[in-house]
Parts: sequence; structure tokens; C-alpha cells
Amino acid sequence: MNTTNLHETRHLWGVVLAGSLESLERRPTSRPGGLAPAAVSCPALFRQTLERATHLIPSERIVAVLARGHSAYYDTGLGSLTDIQRIVQPAYRGSAAETFLAVLKIAAADAEATVAIFPGGQLMDGEARFMSCVAKAVGAVRMRPELPIVIGVPPLGPDPTCAWIDPGLPIEGLEPYAVRAVRRFMPRPSPAEAAALWEGDGLVNTRVIVAKARALIALGARHLPDVLETFEPLGAAFGTPEEGLLCEAVYEQMPYASITHALFVRACEVGVLPVSHVRIRLDAAPPAQALAS
Repeated sequence: MNTTNLHETRHLWGVVLAGSLESLERRPTSRPGGLAPAAVSCPALFRQTLERATHLIPSERIVAVLARGHSAYYDTGLGSLTDIQRIVQPAYRGSAAETFLAVLKIAAADAEATVAIFPGGQLMDGEARFMSCVAKAVGAVRMRPELPIVIGVPPLGPDPTCAWIDPGLPIEGLEPYAVRAVRRFMPRPSPAEAAALWEGDGLVNTRVIVAKARALIALGARHLPDVLETFEPLGAAFGTPEEGLLCEAVYEQMPYASITHALFVRACEVGVLPVSHVRIRLDAAPPAQALAS
């Protein structure tokens, strides 16, 4: 089933989050079914995520969110992807600020924007399958524009260090897209809870989100009002010569917050789309992204 149409593609944007941009070398995994051990640097993982996004989204509508002091390091990761837009934050203030800075800027340029948000440090097998699932989520968002959708993957084992999702029934009207309700988000389950989820149909939260920009902004205003209010003075300055200086001033007051507190708190506000035959090394993400889970 072709889940995207020309209108959706024209308004589809990608956001790739670099997190704290702290250097992290990939370590071998001992999880059942884990990816084969190898050494992959942060720039390489970041570049892989950007390239993965271009399978679905035009590169000129992909936004890489960096932090000052590390942009030169990640230039290696961006490499020849010259059409990709870059946002460089004055400082890292958590996953909420980096996410909403990009989403607000995109919404100012395209009021009808649908955004696909990708953590920039994930190692993955089954990329084509995964991006096909992201495309399916885009179609579901077209049907239910108020509902953000997070991608969930089968667990590799009963790992309590992962952020888990307990999926519910299929959402009425979205059955062709296989989107399910969420019973519970469980960012830090106990070993017993993780074992129960593993034995049931629990999913691991990839933190890959597909949503209308305006729906994300509404969720942020409800659950992270301090972050959204701090960004308010910047709203009219996007794309103007004043944007850079005003962003500096805004970040001096920016609270440190996690996007988890807006998106993964109330199950009724988010749907989950399970994807099979994909393996993701979630702990390949930079430390700040792991904490944001």
C-alpha cells in the first residue's frame, strides 16, 4: 500500500537530533539477537541517520540540530550532504529545546508541515523496512492530524534499561496503517515489568516520532510550557537577520528539559506503530539522548 501522496511529501520534513554531541564509541552488545560488534563513531552514526531520512524526505527539508562547540566535529558526519539544513543551538539544553527549536522553525516556514523526528545516534539493521514504516506513519498522521505516532520495535530481550511501550488495541480508523493505542509508556521498567513486556507484546520505544508540527507544538504547550514560552520571542524572527542574536538571548533563559515529558507521559495522546524485522542498537545514542528516553 502506498501510504504517502504528493501533498504529504511536499509538506514532509525530517529532524535529526544530535543530542549532547558527546563523543561515544560503540561498544559490543551482549543482548540476545544484538547487532554484531563493531566500532562506529558518533559522526558516522549521525551521517547514517541523515542518509536514512533522505530515503523518504528531500534533503533540503531535513534539519540537522547541532550544538555550538561540536558543529565542527559533526561536519564529518554531515559530509557531502550539503542540501541539509543546519540549526546550531547556542548550548545544549536537553531534548525538548532541540526538538522544539526545529519544529517551531519548520512550522514558521510551512504551516502544514508533518515532521519525522529521528535521534541521531541509532545503529540499525533493516533500514528500508524501517523507513517504509515511517512512510506508513505519515499516512496515518494525514488521517489523524492531532495524533503523534511513535515507532516501536520488537525487543531483543527483557532489558529494563530500554524505554518500553505497552501497546493496546488498533486505533479505530487507522487499522490499515497498523497503528495501535498505547496502554502505558514505561521509560524505566523494573526487571519484572520488562520480563512481562518481553513475554507479551511489548515494544521498545525508538523515540522516532511522526506528527504534524502543530500537534507537537500543542503538546509542548500543555506539558512543557516553560520551554515553549521561552521560545515565544523567537517566533517572529525565524529567517530574519535577528534570528541568531535573539536565539542567543532565548537560550540564556532556556530550562533544561526532556521531550519525554511532553510526548511519552499520557498514553491517550500518542499512537504506536510496530515495525518488525528491524533491529536497532538504542544504546549507541549519545548520553543525553539515552537519558531523554
